[in-house]
Amino acid sequence: MIARLRKKFILIAMGSVVLVLIVLMGVINTANFIKVNQSADEMLQILSENNGSYPGEDQPKEDPGAPGDNPADDVAGNPAENLANDSTDNSADDSTSNPADDAADDSDKSTDPGSSRHRDLSPETPYEIRYFSVELNQDGTLSSVNTGKIAAVSTEEAVSMAQALMEKGKTSGYEGSYRYLASETKDGTLYVFLDCTRDLSSVREFLSTSLLTSLCGILAVFLLVFALSRKAIRPIAESYEKQKQFITNAGHEIKTPLAIIDSCTEVIEMEQGKSKWTEGIRGQVHRLSALTQSLVALARMDEGLPDLKMEEFSLSDAVTETLEPFALLAENGGRHFSLEIQPDIRYTGNEMLLRQLCSILADNAIKYALPGSEIRFTLKKKGKHPVLVSENAAEGLKAGDQSILFDRFYRGDASRSSETGGYGIGLSMAQSIVTAHGGKIGAGSEDGSSLTITVQL
Repeated sequence: MIARLRKKFILIAMGSVVLVLIVLMGVINTANFIKVNQSADEMLQILSENNGSYPGEDQPKEDPGAPGDNPADDVAGNPAENLANDSTDNSADDSTSNPADDAADDSDKSTDPGSSRHRDLSPETPYEIRYFSVELNQDGTLSSVNTGKIAAVSTEEAVSMAQALMEKGKTSGYEGSYRYLASETKDGTLYVFLDCTRDLSSVREFLSTSLLTSLCGILAVFLLVFALSRKAIRPIAESYEKQKQFITNAGHEIKTPLAIIDSCTEVIEMEQGKSKWTEGIRGQVHRLSALTQSLVALARMDEGLPDLKMEEFSLSDAVTETLEPFALLAENGGRHFSLEIQPDIRYTGNEMLLRQLCSILADNAIKYALPGSEIRFTLKKKGKHPVLVSENAAEGLKAGDQSILFDRFYRGDASRSSETGGYGIGLSMAQSIVTAHGGKIGAGSEDGSSLTITVQL
Protein backbone atom coordinates (compact mmCIF):
# COMPACT_ATOMS: atom_id res chain seq x y z
CA MET A 1 0.00 0.00 0.00
CA ILE A 2 2.83 2.38 0.82
CA ALA A 3 4.40 1.68 -2.58
CA ARG A 4 1.08 2.47 -4.30
CA LEU A 5 0.75 5.64 -2.24
CA ARG A 6 4.24 6.73 -3.26
CA LYS A 7 3.51 6.07 -6.93
CA LYS A 8 0.29 8.04 -6.69
CA PHE A 9 2.12 10.94 -5.02
CA ILE A 10 4.74 10.99 -7.79
CA LEU A 11 2.07 10.80 -10.52
CA ILE A 12 0.05 13.66 -9.01
CA ALA A 13 3.13 15.85 -8.55
CA MET A 14 4.46 15.19 -12.07
CA GLY A 15 1.02 15.56 -13.62
CA SER A 16 0.64 18.98 -12.01
CA VAL A 17 4.08 20.10 -13.21
CA VAL A 18 3.48 18.85 -16.76
CA LEU A 19 0.06 20.53 -16.91
CA VAL A 20 1.46 23.87 -15.73
CA LEU A 21 4.35 23.70 -18.22
CA ILE A 22 2.00 22.82 -21.08
CA VAL A 23 -0.18 25.84 -20.28
CA LEU A 24 2.81 28.18 -19.90
CA MET A 25 4.56 27.00 -23.07
CA GLY A 26 1.31 27.15 -24.97
CA VAL A 27 0.61 30.72 -23.87
CA ILE A 28 4.17 31.93 -24.50
CA ASN A 29 4.51 30.34 -27.94
CA THR A 30 1.02 31.44 -28.98
CA ALA A 31 1.80 35.01 -27.89
CA ASN A 32 5.08 34.88 -29.83
CA PHE A 33 3.33 33.68 -32.99
CA ILE A 34 0.60 36.31 -32.63
CA LYS A 35 3.23 39.03 -32.24
CA VAL A 36 4.94 37.92 -35.46
CA ASN A 37 1.61 37.99 -37.27
CA GLN A 38 0.78 41.45 -35.94
CA SER A 39 4.13 42.84 -37.05
CA ALA A 40 3.68 41.32 -40.50
CA ASP A 41 0.12 42.64 -40.77
CA GLU A 42 1.28 46.14 -39.86
CA MET A 43 3.92 46.06 -42.57
CA LEU A 44 1.42 44.67 -45.09
CA GLN A 45 -0.98 47.48 -44.22
CA ILE A 46 1.75 50.04 -44.86
CA LEU A 47 2.62 48.46 -48.21
CA SER A 48 -1.03 48.25 -49.21
CA GLU A 49 -1.63 51.91 -48.39
CA ASN A 50 1.36 52.76 -50.60
CA ASN A 51 0.03 50.70 -53.53
CA GLY A 52 2.30 47.72 -52.90
CA SER A 53 5.53 49.68 -52.30
CA TYR A 54 7.42 50.87 -49.26
CA PRO A 55 6.86 54.57 -48.48
CA GLY A 56 9.52 56.74 -50.11
CA GLU A 57 10.32 54.19 -52.83
CA ASP A 58 9.29 54.82 -56.41
CA GLN A 59 8.66 51.36 -57.81
CA PRO A 60 7.03 51.20 -61.21
CA LYS A 61 4.86 48.18 -61.79
CA GLU A 62 6.01 45.63 -64.35
CA ASP A 63 4.41 45.45 -67.75
CA PRO A 64 1.65 42.87 -67.51
CA GLY A 65 2.28 42.05 -71.12
CA ALA A 66 5.65 40.54 -70.22
CA PRO A 67 4.97 38.55 -67.04
CA GLY A 68 8.01 36.34 -67.52
CA ASP A 69 10.48 39.16 -67.02
CA ASN A 70 11.91 39.78 -63.60
CA PRO A 71 14.33 42.70 -64.11
CA ALA A 72 16.66 43.47 -61.31
CA ASP A 73 15.97 47.17 -61.70
CA ASP A 74 12.20 47.12 -61.05
CA VAL A 75 12.82 49.88 -58.58
CA ALA A 76 13.87 53.15 -60.13
CA GLY A 77 16.89 53.99 -58.03
CA ASN A 78 17.16 52.81 -54.47
CA PRO A 79 15.74 53.95 -51.12
CA ALA A 80 18.98 55.71 -50.14
CA GLU A 81 19.01 57.80 -53.33
CA ASN A 82 15.32 58.56 -52.98
CA LEU A 83 15.83 59.67 -49.41
CA ALA A 84 18.75 61.86 -50.51
CA ASN A 85 16.69 63.42 -53.29
CA ASP A 86 13.81 63.96 -50.92
CA SER A 87 16.18 65.59 -48.47
CA THR A 88 17.59 67.96 -51.15
CA ASP A 89 14.12 68.83 -52.36
CA ASN A 90 12.92 69.40 -48.82
CA SER A 91 15.88 71.68 -48.08
CA ALA A 92 15.11 73.77 -51.11
CA ASP A 93 11.47 73.90 -50.23
CA ASP A 94 12.22 74.82 -46.64
CA SER A 95 14.29 77.80 -47.70
CA THR A 96 11.35 79.29 -49.55
CA SER A 97 8.52 78.11 -47.40
CA ASN A 98 6.56 80.15 -44.98
CA PRO A 99 5.04 79.28 -41.60
CA ALA A 100 1.59 78.93 -43.04
CA ASP A 101 2.77 76.37 -45.64
CA ASP A 102 4.67 74.47 -42.94
CA ALA A 103 1.55 74.27 -40.84
CA ALA A 104 -0.39 72.97 -43.81
CA ASP A 105 2.28 70.32 -44.49
CA ASP A 106 2.21 69.23 -40.86
CA SER A 107 -1.54 68.97 -41.04
CA ASP A 108 -1.30 66.75 -44.13
CA LYS A 109 1.25 64.45 -42.42
CA SER A 110 -0.90 64.10 -39.35
CA THR A 111 -3.80 62.97 -41.46
CA ASP A 112 -1.71 60.40 -43.36
CA PRO A 113 -3.13 56.99 -42.31
CA GLY A 114 0.30 55.42 -42.10
CA SER A 115 2.17 58.29 -40.50
CA SER A 116 2.09 56.94 -36.95
CA ARG A 117 3.44 53.60 -38.11
CA HIS A 118 6.13 55.26 -40.24
CA ARG A 119 7.62 57.04 -37.25
CA ASP A 120 8.13 53.66 -35.50
CA LEU A 121 10.05 52.11 -38.40
CA SER A 122 13.83 51.92 -38.57
CA PRO A 123 15.68 53.57 -41.49
CA GLU A 124 17.00 50.09 -42.25
CA THR A 125 13.52 48.61 -42.62
CA PRO A 126 13.29 49.00 -46.43
CA TYR A 127 16.56 47.09 -46.76
CA GLU A 128 15.45 44.28 -44.44
CA ILE A 129 12.00 43.35 -45.73
CA ARG A 130 11.30 41.25 -48.80
CA TYR A 131 7.93 41.59 -50.49
CA PHE A 132 6.11 41.56 -53.80
CA SER A 133 2.69 42.68 -54.96
CA VAL A 134 0.20 41.74 -57.66
CA GLU A 135 -2.79 43.77 -58.74
CA LEU A 136 -5.59 41.89 -60.48
CA ASN A 137 -8.58 43.23 -62.36
CA GLN A 138 -12.06 42.37 -61.21
CA ASP A 139 -12.20 39.49 -63.71
CA GLY A 140 -8.95 38.03 -62.31
CA THR A 141 -6.69 39.14 -65.15
CA LEU A 142 -3.35 40.76 -64.40
CA SER A 143 -3.22 44.51 -64.04
CA SER A 144 0.30 44.95 -62.68
CA VAL A 145 2.96 43.08 -60.77
CA ASN A 146 6.01 44.11 -58.76
CA THR A 147 8.67 41.52 -57.82
CA GLY A 148 11.60 43.89 -57.65
CA LYS A 149 12.06 43.46 -53.88
CA ILE A 150 12.29 39.69 -53.87
CA ALA A 151 14.49 37.20 -55.69
CA ALA A 152 12.95 33.86 -54.69
CA VAL A 153 9.65 34.39 -56.53
CA SER A 154 9.29 34.85 -60.29
CA THR A 155 6.65 36.99 -61.92
CA GLU A 156 4.70 33.92 -63.08
CA GLU A 157 4.72 32.44 -59.57
CA ALA A 158 3.60 35.73 -58.04
CA VAL A 159 0.69 36.09 -60.48
CA SER A 160 -0.30 32.45 -60.03
CA MET A 161 -0.34 32.81 -56.23
CA ALA A 162 -2.52 35.92 -56.37
CA GLN A 163 -4.98 34.40 -58.85
CA ALA A 164 -5.27 31.22 -56.76
CA LEU A 165 -6.06 33.27 -53.65
CA MET A 166 -8.61 35.34 -55.56
CA GLU A 167 -10.37 32.16 -56.72
CA LYS A 168 -10.52 30.92 -53.13
CA GLY A 169 -11.81 34.29 -51.91
CA LYS A 170 -9.12 34.63 -49.28
CA THR A 171 -8.02 38.09 -48.20
CA SER A 172 -5.36 37.40 -45.55
CA GLY A 173 -3.28 34.60 -44.15
CA TYR A 174 -0.23 32.56 -45.11
CA GLU A 175 0.75 31.15 -48.48
CA GLY A 176 3.72 29.02 -47.60
CA SER A 177 6.08 31.30 -45.70
CA TYR A 178 4.53 34.44 -47.20
CA ARG A 179 2.03 36.49 -45.25
CA TYR A 180 -0.43 38.18 -47.62
CA LEU A 181 -3.11 40.86 -47.49
CA ALA A 182 -5.69 41.73 -50.13
CA SER A 183 -7.10 45.23 -50.47
CA GLU A 184 -9.62 46.65 -52.90
CA THR A 185 -8.50 49.22 -55.46
CA LYS A 186 -10.46 51.24 -57.98
CA ASP A 187 -9.51 48.80 -60.76
CA GLY A 188 -9.61 45.50 -58.86
CA THR A 189 -7.74 43.83 -55.98
CA LEU A 190 -4.17 44.38 -54.80
CA TYR A 191 -2.39 41.43 -53.21
CA VAL A 192 0.71 42.22 -51.17
CA PHE A 193 2.98 39.37 -50.02
CA LEU A 194 5.58 39.70 -47.25
CA ASP A 195 8.36 37.16 -46.79
CA CYS A 196 8.16 35.89 -43.16
CA THR A 197 10.65 33.07 -43.51
CA ARG A 198 13.05 34.38 -40.89
CA ASP A 199 10.28 35.27 -38.44
CA LEU A 200 8.60 31.88 -38.77
CA SER A 201 11.95 30.16 -38.44
CA SER A 202 12.53 32.13 -35.25
CA VAL A 203 9.12 31.05 -33.95
CA ARG A 204 9.90 27.40 -34.67
CA GLU A 205 13.31 27.66 -33.03
CA PHE A 206 11.77 29.27 -29.96
CA LEU A 207 9.14 26.50 -29.85
CA SER A 208 11.75 23.72 -30.07
CA THR A 209 13.96 25.45 -27.49
CA SER A 210 11.08 25.91 -25.07
CA LEU A 211 10.00 22.28 -25.51
CA LEU A 212 13.53 21.02 -24.90
CA THR A 213 13.85 23.25 -21.85
CA SER A 214 10.49 22.02 -20.55
CA LEU A 215 11.50 18.39 -21.00
CA CYS A 216 14.73 19.00 -19.12
CA GLY A 217 12.77 20.74 -16.37
CA ILE A 218 10.28 17.86 -16.17
CA LEU A 219 13.11 15.36 -15.90
CA ALA A 220 14.79 17.41 -13.17
CA VAL A 221 11.53 17.74 -11.22
CA PHE A 222 10.88 14.01 -11.60
CA LEU A 223 14.27 13.16 -10.16
CA LEU A 224 13.69 15.52 -7.23
CA VAL A 225 10.18 14.25 -6.56
CA PHE A 226 11.32 10.65 -6.83
CA ALA A 227 14.19 11.28 -4.42
CA LEU A 228 12.07 13.21 -1.91
CA SER A 229 8.81 11.25 -2.21
CA ARG A 230 9.96 8.61 0.26
CA LYS A 231 10.70 11.31 2.82
CA ALA A 232 7.39 13.07 2.10
CA ILE A 233 5.26 10.00 2.82
CA ARG A 234 7.44 8.69 5.66
CA PRO A 235 5.04 9.93 8.42
CA ILE A 236 2.13 8.19 6.70
CA ALA A 237 4.18 5.02 6.21
CA GLU A 238 5.22 4.99 9.87
CA SER A 239 1.66 5.55 11.05
CA TYR A 240 0.40 2.80 8.78
CA GLU A 241 3.07 0.36 9.94
CA LYS A 242 2.20 1.09 13.56
CA GLN A 243 -1.46 0.48 12.79
CA LYS A 244 -0.73 -2.89 11.19
CA GLN A 245 1.58 -3.85 14.00
CA PHE A 246 -1.08 -2.91 16.54
CA ILE A 247 -3.71 -5.03 14.80
CA THR A 248 -1.37 -8.01 14.59
CA ASN A 249 -0.24 -7.71 18.22
CA ALA A 250 -3.76 -7.08 19.48
CA GLY A 251 -5.02 -10.09 17.56
CA HIS A 252 -2.48 -12.37 19.19
CA GLU A 253 -3.08 -10.86 22.65
CA ILE A 254 -6.85 -11.22 22.37
CA LYS A 255 -6.64 -14.89 21.40
CA THR A 256 -5.35 -15.90 24.84
CA PRO A 257 -8.16 -14.42 27.00
CA LEU A 258 -10.75 -15.62 24.50
CA ALA A 259 -9.39 -19.14 24.73
CA ILE A 260 -9.47 -18.91 28.55
CA ILE A 261 -13.07 -17.60 28.53
CA ASP A 262 -14.11 -20.39 26.18
CA SER A 263 -12.43 -23.00 28.39
CA CYS A 264 -14.02 -21.61 31.56
CA THR A 265 -17.41 -21.62 29.91
CA GLU A 266 -16.95 -25.25 28.90
CA VAL A 267 -16.09 -26.17 32.53
CA ILE A 268 -19.19 -24.36 33.80
CA GLU A 269 -21.32 -26.28 31.31
CA MET A 270 -19.78 -29.56 32.47
CA GLU A 271 -20.54 -28.81 36.14
CA GLN A 272 -23.87 -27.00 35.89
CA GLY A 273 -25.10 -27.87 32.43
CA LYS A 274 -25.74 -25.68 29.43
CA SER A 275 -27.85 -22.56 29.77
CA LYS A 276 -28.71 -19.55 27.67
CA TRP A 277 -26.01 -17.63 29.51
CA THR A 278 -23.22 -20.04 28.68
CA GLU A 279 -24.46 -20.32 25.09
CA GLY A 280 -24.41 -16.52 24.82
CA ILE A 281 -20.84 -16.40 26.14
CA ARG A 282 -19.63 -19.09 23.73
CA GLY A 283 -21.38 -17.35 20.81
CA GLN A 284 -19.69 -14.02 21.54
CA VAL A 285 -16.33 -15.74 22.05
CA HIS A 286 -16.60 -17.38 18.66
CA ARG A 287 -17.67 -14.06 17.14
CA LEU A 288 -14.67 -12.23 18.61
CA SER A 289 -12.32 -15.04 17.53
CA ALA A 290 -13.57 -14.86 13.95
CA LEU A 291 -13.27 -11.06 13.91
CA THR A 292 -9.73 -11.22 15.29
CA GLN A 293 -8.67 -13.75 12.67
CA SER A 294 -10.18 -11.60 9.93
CA LEU A 295 -8.37 -8.48 11.15
CA VAL A 296 -5.04 -10.29 11.33
CA ALA A 297 -5.54 -11.76 7.85
CA LEU A 298 -6.46 -8.34 6.47
CA ALA A 299 -3.38 -6.76 8.05
CA ARG A 300 -1.17 -9.42 6.48
CA MET A 301 -2.74 -8.82 3.08
CA ASP A 302 -2.04 -5.11 3.37
CA GLU A 303 1.63 -5.93 3.87
CA GLY A 304 1.71 -7.10 0.26
CA LEU A 305 1.93 -10.85 0.84
CA PRO A 306 5.57 -11.16 -0.28
CA ASP A 307 5.45 -14.98 0.03
CA LEU A 308 2.25 -15.29 -2.04
CA LYS A 309 2.49 -18.50 -4.05
CA MET A 310 1.30 -18.15 -7.66
CA GLU A 311 0.41 -21.23 -9.70
CA GLU A 312 -1.56 -21.87 -12.85
CA PHE A 313 -4.92 -23.53 -12.27
CA SER A 314 -8.41 -23.77 -13.74
CA LEU A 315 -10.21 -20.67 -12.54
CA SER A 316 -13.49 -21.93 -13.97
CA ASP A 317 -13.38 -25.09 -11.84
CA ALA A 318 -12.29 -23.21 -8.71
CA VAL A 319 -15.11 -20.65 -8.98
CA THR A 320 -17.71 -23.34 -9.71
CA GLU A 321 -16.62 -25.59 -6.82
CA THR A 322 -16.56 -22.65 -4.39
CA LEU A 323 -19.90 -21.11 -5.34
CA GLU A 324 -22.07 -24.21 -5.82
CA PRO A 325 -22.42 -24.92 -2.06
CA PHE A 326 -23.83 -21.42 -1.55
CA ALA A 327 -26.79 -22.32 -3.75
CA LEU A 328 -28.27 -24.34 -0.88
CA LEU A 329 -27.86 -21.43 1.55
CA ALA A 330 -29.53 -19.08 -0.92
CA GLU A 331 -32.46 -21.43 -1.51
CA ASN A 332 -32.97 -21.90 2.23
CA GLY A 333 -33.32 -18.11 2.46
CA GLY A 334 -35.85 -18.00 -0.36
CA ARG A 335 -33.42 -16.68 -2.97
CA HIS A 336 -32.57 -18.06 -6.38
CA PHE A 337 -28.87 -18.70 -7.05
CA SER A 338 -27.56 -18.99 -10.63
CA LEU A 339 -24.10 -19.48 -12.12
CA GLU A 340 -22.86 -18.68 -15.62
CA ILE A 341 -19.26 -19.88 -15.79
CA GLN A 342 -17.25 -19.88 -19.02
CA PRO A 343 -15.36 -23.19 -19.12
CA ASP A 344 -11.62 -23.74 -19.48
CA ILE A 345 -10.44 -20.38 -18.13
CA ARG A 346 -6.86 -20.79 -16.91
CA TYR A 347 -5.26 -18.31 -14.53
CA THR A 348 -1.97 -17.95 -12.68
CA GLY A 349 -2.53 -16.86 -9.09
CA ASN A 350 -3.10 -18.02 -5.54
CA GLU A 351 -5.98 -20.49 -5.76
CA MET A 352 -6.72 -20.46 -2.03
CA LEU A 353 -7.11 -16.67 -1.90
CA LEU A 354 -9.24 -16.58 -5.04
CA ARG A 355 -11.54 -19.24 -3.59
CA GLN A 356 -11.78 -17.08 -0.47
CA LEU A 357 -12.65 -14.12 -2.72
CA CYS A 358 -15.54 -16.08 -4.23
CA SER A 359 -16.75 -17.08 -0.77
CA ILE A 360 -16.71 -13.47 0.44
CA LEU A 361 -18.71 -12.27 -2.57
CA ALA A 362 -21.24 -15.11 -2.29
CA ASP A 363 -21.63 -14.63 1.48
CA ASN A 364 -22.13 -10.88 1.02
CA ALA A 365 -24.73 -11.42 -1.71
CA ILE A 366 -26.72 -13.97 0.32
CA LYS A 367 -26.69 -11.78 3.44
CA TYR A 368 -27.94 -8.62 1.77
CA ALA A 369 -30.01 -9.86 -1.20
CA LEU A 370 -33.75 -9.26 -0.86
CA PRO A 371 -35.92 -12.32 -0.13
CA GLY A 372 -37.26 -13.91 -3.29
CA SER A 373 -34.67 -12.16 -5.50
CA GLU A 374 -32.05 -13.69 -7.76
CA ILE A 375 -28.32 -13.88 -7.03
CA ARG A 376 -26.31 -14.26 -10.20
CA PHE A 377 -22.59 -14.94 -10.70
CA THR A 378 -20.90 -14.83 -14.09
CA LEU A 379 -17.31 -15.58 -15.05
CA LYS A 380 -16.13 -14.66 -18.55
CA LYS A 381 -12.90 -13.81 -20.22
CA LYS A 382 -12.71 -10.36 -21.77
CA GLY A 383 -9.59 -10.13 -23.87
CA LYS A 384 -6.77 -11.54 -21.76
CA HIS A 385 -8.44 -10.84 -18.41
CA PRO A 386 -11.00 -13.01 -16.59
CA VAL A 387 -13.91 -11.02 -15.16
CA LEU A 388 -16.08 -12.22 -12.26
CA VAL A 389 -19.39 -10.41 -11.71
CA SER A 390 -21.78 -10.69 -8.77
CA GLU A 391 -25.33 -9.30 -9.11
CA ASN A 392 -28.13 -9.23 -6.56
CA ALA A 393 -31.12 -7.12 -5.62
CA ALA A 394 -30.55 -4.92 -2.57
CA GLU A 395 -32.08 -2.03 -0.70
CA GLY A 396 -30.78 1.17 0.84
CA LEU A 397 -28.50 1.96 -2.12
CA LYS A 398 -28.12 5.08 -4.21
CA ALA A 399 -27.67 4.89 -7.95
CA GLY A 400 -24.05 5.26 -8.99
CA ASP A 401 -20.68 4.25 -7.66
CA GLN A 402 -20.64 2.15 -4.46
CA SER A 403 -16.90 2.14 -3.71
CA ILE A 404 -17.69 3.01 -0.10
CA LEU A 405 -18.66 -0.64 0.41
CA PHE A 406 -14.96 -1.52 0.37
CA ASP A 407 -14.19 0.71 3.36
CA ARG A 408 -13.35 -1.20 6.50
CA PHE A 409 -16.19 -1.66 8.99
CA TYR A 410 -18.65 0.07 6.65
CA ARG A 411 -22.18 -1.21 7.15
CA GLY A 412 -24.87 0.28 4.98
CA ASP A 413 -27.82 -0.78 7.13
CA ALA A 414 -26.92 -1.21 10.80
CA SER A 415 -30.15 -3.05 11.66
CA ARG A 416 -29.77 -5.44 8.74
CA SER A 417 -26.09 -5.99 9.52
CA SER A 418 -26.87 -6.91 13.10
CA GLU A 419 -29.30 -9.56 11.84
CA THR A 420 -26.80 -11.03 9.36
CA GLY A 421 -23.84 -10.81 11.73
CA GLY A 422 -21.48 -9.08 9.35
CA TYR A 423 -18.35 -7.25 10.49
CA GLY A 424 -18.01 -4.85 7.59
CA ILE A 425 -14.56 -6.06 6.57
CA GLY A 426 -15.41 -8.85 4.10
CA LEU A 427 -15.33 -6.66 1.01
CA SER A 428 -12.17 -4.98 2.30
CA MET A 429 -10.53 -8.39 2.34
CA ALA A 430 -11.86 -9.06 -1.17
CA GLN A 431 -10.30 -5.82 -2.36
CA SER A 432 -6.95 -6.75 -0.81
CA ILE A 433 -7.04 -10.16 -2.53
CA VAL A 434 -7.79 -8.61 -5.92
CA THR A 435 -5.09 -5.98 -5.44
CA ALA A 436 -2.56 -8.66 -4.53
CA HIS A 437 -3.27 -10.23 -7.94
CA GLY A 438 -2.85 -6.89 -9.76
CA GLY A 439 -6.57 -6.67 -10.56
CA LYS A 440 -9.41 -4.23 -10.04
CA ILE A 441 -12.67 -4.50 -8.12
CA GLY A 442 -15.59 -2.11 -8.22
CA ALA A 443 -19.19 -1.88 -7.04
CA GLY A 444 -22.08 0.06 -8.50
CA SER A 445 -25.84 0.32 -8.76
CA GLU A 446 -27.64 1.43 -11.90
CA ASP A 447 -31.08 1.96 -10.36
CA GLY A 448 -30.49 1.97 -6.60
CA SER A 449 -32.28 -1.37 -6.20
CA SER A 450 -29.54 -3.75 -7.33
CA LEU A 451 -25.84 -4.16 -6.58
CA THR A 452 -23.20 -5.24 -9.08
CA ILE A 453 -19.65 -6.12 -7.99
CA THR A 454 -17.14 -6.57 -10.81
CA VAL A 455 -13.73 -8.20 -10.37
CA GLN A 456 -11.17 -8.02 -13.17
CA LEU A 457 -8.07 -10.12 -12.55
